[in-house]
Formats: sequence, C-alpha cells, structure tokens
Amino acid sequence: MNDSPPIFSTRDLYLASVLVTLKFYLLSVDYQIEGERNNAIGYFNFEDTPSLQEAKNKYSQGLLSVEPKMFMTNVRSLKAEVTNITKAPHMSRTATERVK
Repeated sequence: MNDSPPIFSTRDLYLASVLVTLKFYLLSVDYQIEGERNNAIGYFNFEDTPSLQEAKNKYSQGLLSVEPKMFMTNVRSLKAEVTNITKAPHMSRTATERVK
C-alpha cells in the first residue's frame, strides 16, 4: 500500500502562484515539451488537501485575494524554475532541495 499523499498537479502558472502565495507547499516542478514550437510547460505539484481544493475552487470563481507584490514575485520565481529545469534537466530540484 502506498502511503504517499495525493498530489494535485497544475500547469496553470497563475493558479500555482496563487497557491504558493497562500502558503501551500510546492512539492516539485516537472516539465513537458509540448506544441509545434517545442515549448516547455511546467507542471506544479502540491499535496492535494481539502483546503487546497477549496482555494482552487475560490480561484476559479474569482473569490480569492492575495498580496499583489508577493503574487508577482511568485509568478516570476515559478517561471524561472521551469526555465532552469529545462536548461539543466539533470539539475531539477524538488521542494525539499530548494533553499528557502
């Protein structure tokens, strides 16, 4: 039996940034090359909890407010993370290896 927590994965950079801004723990970032232009698409992985699902639903309904500067900092940081792992995939990091 696998006791690992369920994972919520999203490729929505803005949803991931909102979740990080709301202090949900980012477990890891994966990527996949997609499309005709071979663009790297980031997949942001969080532990799936009822509170995360509630935040996701509120995000979808436009009912969340976050601090705008922190949100934009997180957008840039997550975008850079995807760029970094595509340039050096052997160096991809999980959240436990990230410096806080």
